[in-house]
Amino acid sequence: MIFNSFKKKLISALILLAIIPIVILSIVVNLTVKEQIINQAIDIRTQFVVNKADEINRWFSDKEKTLQTIASDYLAHKKEMDSVIGSGKVSSYLTNLAKSIDYFLDIYIIIKDEEKDDFVLLADEIDIRIKSLYDKVLKTGDTLWSQPYEDLKTGKMILTVFMPIKDETGDIKEVIGANIFIKSIEDIFEELRNKLVADGFIVSIINSEGEIVDFLDESNKFASIFDKDLRNLNLAALIDGNNEKISIKDKEYFVIKSDISKIGWKLVCLVDKDVFFGNIMGLNKYIIITVIFTIIFVILLASLLSNQFSKPLQELKKGTIELYKGNYDYRISIYKNDEFGQLAKAFNRTIEELGKSYKRLSEQAEILIGNNKQLQSMNMELEASYEQLQAMALELNESEEKYRLLVENMNDLVWAIDSNYRITFVNDQIKDMLKYDKEEAIGTDIRDFLSKIWYFNSKEGKSDNLNSDFEKLLESDYDSVQVVLISKNGKEVIGEVSTRRIFDKGELIGVHGVLRDITERKELYSQIIRKNKELSTINKISKNLNSTMDINKLLKMVVDDIVDLMKIPLCTIRLLTEDDKLKLMAYSGELMDIVWFDEIPVDEDILGEAIKKGDIIKLSNFTEENISKYNKKIIESGKVNCINVIPLIAREKILGVLTVTTKKEIDESQTTILTSVANQVAMIIENINLYNGLKESYLRTIKTLAAAVEAKDKYTEGHSYRVSKYSYLIAKYMGLPSKICEEVEIGGILHDIGKIGIKDSILSKPGKLTEEEFNEIKRHPTIGDRILQNVGFSDVVMNAIKYHHKRYDLKGYPEESKLEELPLEACIVGVADALDAMASSRSYRKAMSIEKAIEELIKNKGTQFHPDVVDALVDIYKNNPEIVIEISKSYCD
Repeated sequence: MIFNSFKKKLISALILLAIIPIVILSIVVNLTVKEQIINQAIDIRTQFVVNKADEINRWFSDKEKTLQTIASDYLAHKKEMDSVIGSGKVSSYLTNLAKSIDYFLDIYIIIKDEEKDDFVLLADEIDIRIKSLYDKVLKTGDTLWSQPYEDLKTGKMILTVFMPIKDETGDIKEVIGANIFIKSIEDIFEELRNKLVADGFIVSIINSEGEIVDFLDESNKFASIFDKDLRNLNLAALIDGNNEKISIKDKEYFVIKSDISKIGWKLVCLVDKDVFFGNIMGLNKYIIITVIFTIIFVILLASLLSNQFSKPLQELKKGTIELYKGNYDYRISIYKNDEFGQLAKAFNRTIEELGKSYKRLSEQAEILIGNNKQLQSMNMELEASYEQLQAMALELNESEEKYRLLVENMNDLVWAIDSNYRITFVNDQIKDMLKYDKEEAIGTDIRDFLSKIWYFNSKEGKSDNLNSDFEKLLESDYDSVQVVLISKNGKEVIGEVSTRRIFDKGELIGVHGVLRDITERKELYSQIIRKNKELSTINKISKNLNSTMDINKLLKMVVDDIVDLMKIPLCTIRLLTEDDKLKLMAYSGELMDIVWFDEIPVDEDILGEAIKKGDIIKLSNFTEENISKYNKKIIESGKVNCINVIPLIAREKILGVLTVTTKKEIDESQTTILTSVANQVAMIIENINLYNGLKESYLRTIKTLAAAVEAKDKYTEGHSYRVSKYSYLIAKYMGLPSKICEEVEIGGILHDIGKIGIKDSILSKPGKLTEEEFNEIKRHPTIGDRILQNVGFSDVVMNAIKYHHKRYDLKGYPEESKLEELPLEACIVGVADALDAMASSRSYRKAMSIEKAIEELIKNKGTQFHPDVVDALVDIYKNNPEIVIEISKSYCD
């Protein structure tokens, strides 16, 4: 048989392993590469045809542009040519133009004869064959081209283009036409022929009627590109639509086409599929040759390798036969440094050791024969020792009884199972732990008691789920396996068990284990996890509570967090008004669209119960008494089964209520979270109210200081107030943070505080100030900075006071050599100060209008004023001029 030889098997295996992937690879390459080559070739030629169609379109467009230029020149010289009387001049002018352009044969003008109310040729009569074309131009007002035809004068193929010439009203008064040699487009088609016809393509042009356009002489070298069989076919009907292949006379053709839109032609290229495939079929020949040479090479290589592999095996075979014959002196003489050489060395060492062992066994056999006699004499001594063994067995039984008592009185459950998971032993603890008698458990499959079992290896830090793989209990010993057992009364008991396998003569006969009840410990652990979750939830909401002082944003974040964390349909916060009504401040959840948006009187809804009692109200039993118009839609939605109302209490004062609607009653953990959140929200609301009160008091003090300054001059009354309002408006529009906007507002109020240190006579002087007096006025920003230096204002406020008269280009006062860039807050207050100063009356001039003042700011932006600040003010005035005008008329609030 051919496969009885290892060498032949090896050769066959190597050949198969090589040939199979080669054949598969060849087939894949033949199919995929061939298809890719065909697609790439078609794509390349398609792009070439499209480009040539575009080039032909551009050729027609260029001729239209040239004719348009001629028409424009004609109109420009028309007045110099005496219209109809000067037709000879026009004809001569157009003839000269045509001679100067290589591709123009004739250029002529068709004018409207007012007496005949018709269009006539200005010079000679026009070819009657194209009269219908310029009639169509007159009707449509479009530029139109004729199809190729033979010129009667020259006998050459030409095209005619007509273009309307319109007057100022859009009426057509004249039509300009030109005959163009079609030979001038021959270069483009010549390139088509050289590129495609050589590859087997049939190139045709089809006009708008579906006819093949043959406008070249038979003698022309381009004429050979037309297949004679295609002239009598309706080629336009065959290529209609987006078909990429067509059949003509039992032949299949690839189709490439593109539109020449200017003249309504289609450029169509066809190639016989067989011809096209023939150019790439040579690929199969190279693939077959490559496969044949590869297979021959693989066969030779397999023969060579098989010789290398089989020679050492033959030597090993011979050595094994000699060993079988008992020739322990035989040695293999192969010692190459590879696996076979190592195997030969191992064989030689083995046969050497076997020889030594054989010699030792022969010597030991002689010794055993002698020892046999001694054993016979010892047998008599063993019989005498039997009585001693019986005494020892009695002592062993006493030890087993002590062990049994120990196991029976243990607090842990001790058990044993056989290799089929049947319980073979269990102590009395099963009664206390699982409510089963020992007799009920013995013989039962231990898996019937298990609800869940998993193993956690603390050393390796991984957990194995053993639920569906109980065989693992028989494969290894485990420590701290956690299980869930089902007691007789259906209660779950969580236990921790350790197991040890029992072997008899190397065969597994069972497993014994000790199980400790850890139910209380696991429950304590779950409580810790639950408490940790509560603290994490409260911590997240607390973090958001401290992120803003805007009460609306604050309350919105709270309800959003509660909905997201508890996955509930609706959460709302309502605050108590002075007239004992609950005003909706924030809401979130999928039912937010049907919430009651108006205020709710405390006496008319269940929400008021939480206000009156100052305690949590949980409503799950909906009756007519507790359903009101305020909560009716929410209850009828079917997504709410419980309404929980938690009062917001701060310093023993009830501020409002937090309402949470849920699908099921909330547990103690969720109640704790909501109560904690409600308390924190109440405290934050109280703090915000206190902060706003302090802020109002603080602002009133600042405004009093500003009023003290303005009291010195009746003309500046309300100036600081208006500057502060302008400044806040601009800062807010520029998107600065709320805190910065408030500080800019304060800087606007106090910007002229330094005028307290300026003499009244200078401040209220009606005429022009002297240079010395103006220098004194220029000190007020520095004086203001010194006055407020120790008050504790921020840098934003102090910069606005000190630098509001500093220009954007750093000119102005006070002089500050270290200042590299003017702070933005000073730029804002500076623009606001200038606007109000120009829009207010003074002792020495009248007030400008707001529009005029803003124009002055625009003129000086980029030099005196910050351009972004000026642009912001301009945008504000354009979008909402009323607010600027309202501030300009105000004094103080």
